[in-house]
Amino acid sequence: MRTLLIVILCLMIGSVLAILVIKPFTAGDSRDSTVTKGPIEQPEPKP
Repeated sequence: MRTLLIVILCLMIGSVLAILVIKPFTAGDSRDSTVTKGPIEQPEPKP
């Protein structure tokens, strides 16, 4: 029972870390490359 809990916790932490690591790369790629997938929502430029 305890090992199952540890495995589930590890999976949750791993998935969160994966999302945090992958997100900047995908955002950077879409920003650098030319727009091909239609309009990409970009944050408003700060003054």
